[in-house]
Amino acid sequence: MNLYIRTADLLSGNLMVVSNINKETVFIATRSKDDPYLIQLFNRLNEKVAEIKMKNSFLRIFSIEVAGKEVATINTIPMIEVKYVHIGKINWNVIGNIPLSNYHVKSKHDTVMEVSPVILSLGQPGLQLRIRDIEDLECGTLIAIFLNKYIKLPGKPFDDGFTHMNGKNKLSYLNCDRS
Repeated sequence: MNLYIRTADLLSGNLMVVSNINKETVFIATRSKDDPYLIQLFNRLNEKVAEIKMKNSFLRIFSIEVAGKEVATINTIPMIEVKYVHIGKINWNVIGNIPLSNYHVKSKHDTVMEVSPVILSLGQPGLQLRIRDIEDLECGTLIAIFLNKYIKLPGKPFDDGFTHMNGKNKLSYLNCDRS
């Protein structure tokens, strides 16, 4: 199944609409202003179906819950190199160019999801999520939203309020002085 999210919604919005190829809303994702690490996913009937939240603030471990049960964890420590991310519990591996949102997610040797940038109608940039199994829709959508918001390009400044997650924003990627 193919899903689409506008890049503008992902970068700055507290409300993100996830639609299918026919521009029908499949999910609505919300990001809390009080707790920016809390991302909730609602279906068309405004019922919460999944959420990602911080599980351990010291170790920066995030929990993905679907229907109230924890199905996956994301540990931000291996995200330093941003070329590979492991999603715990469900053993998914994210491989590819994560900062540019051009990657695929594998479980063992099978591709579970592919994410790539796309130009939507009216020329708006967005993300295309190609998810193989319908059971993985909620979890895959949350992972794509999380990786797009909190993984940044090397040397680029971080969003206000999120500078403490990945380190100091005054340093470049190689810890060299900026000119």
